[in-house]
Amino acid sequence: MDLKAAMNAEGLAFISLTPVEIQRRLWICLGFEESGHTLGDHPHLAMLYGGRDWLAETDLHAAVLDVFRKRERVLTRVHSECILGDAFGSSMCDCGDQLRLAMDEMEAKQEGIFIYLRQEGRGIGLRSKLDCLALQYGYSDGKRGPRRYSSDEANVAMGFDVDERGYGAAAGVLNALGVTSAQLITGNPKKIADLEAAGVKVEGAIDLWTNGASARAMDEIKEKISRGYIYQR
Repeated sequence: MDLKAAMNAEGLAFISLTPVEIQRRLWICLGFEESGHTLGDHPHLAMLYGGRDWLAETDLHAAVLDVFRKRERVLTRVHSECILGDAFGSSMCDCGDQLRLAMDEMEAKQEGIFIYLRQEGRGIGLRSKLDCLALQYGYSDGKRGPRRYSSDEANVAMGFDVDERGYGAAAGVLNALGVTSAQLITGNPKKIADLEAAGVKVEGAIDLWTNGASARAMDEIKEKISRGYIYQR
């Protein structure tokens, strides 16, 4: 079965496969979305590192499957989009640090799958996330309110669940690539459980942790610990 067919079998629509240079190292970028749920110009991405010269390959589709099919304990990060943290280095979270640390670890190990899911703001989207951030700083419609909300409280106040993310698309990519099992880069036991429920065999996890998290980011991390979304550090 070729890559496109394997993805279709997992309920995913293949968009593109291309080499991408990141910090002078060559990755393969796989663009995809869930079948029937178009993401327009902002598809999910799977960044693949195989420790080889991708440009020497005459068939990237076959080369990608050759690297990952039947591989065990493939280093994997499933990362939900956080534009303010990932691109702008916001100190309200550790998302950007986690992104860079995970990709560095994959390069060091000469293997990895970094899945970047377009589920900003824990799945509520950037528009709603901006309103939630305003509540976290004590503002609503540009006016100071009676108090500042925690990140969890802000989501609920906006009418959302604390976390509306799903990991079915990530599981589909791992299954389509044919990996036998994954070693996840995460400190989130719920993410592990959700991926396993979607058919991914998880053999261990590593938690890459930066000591440089801001006080604001630590508040959010403590919230996640309290609801079981992060192991106690």
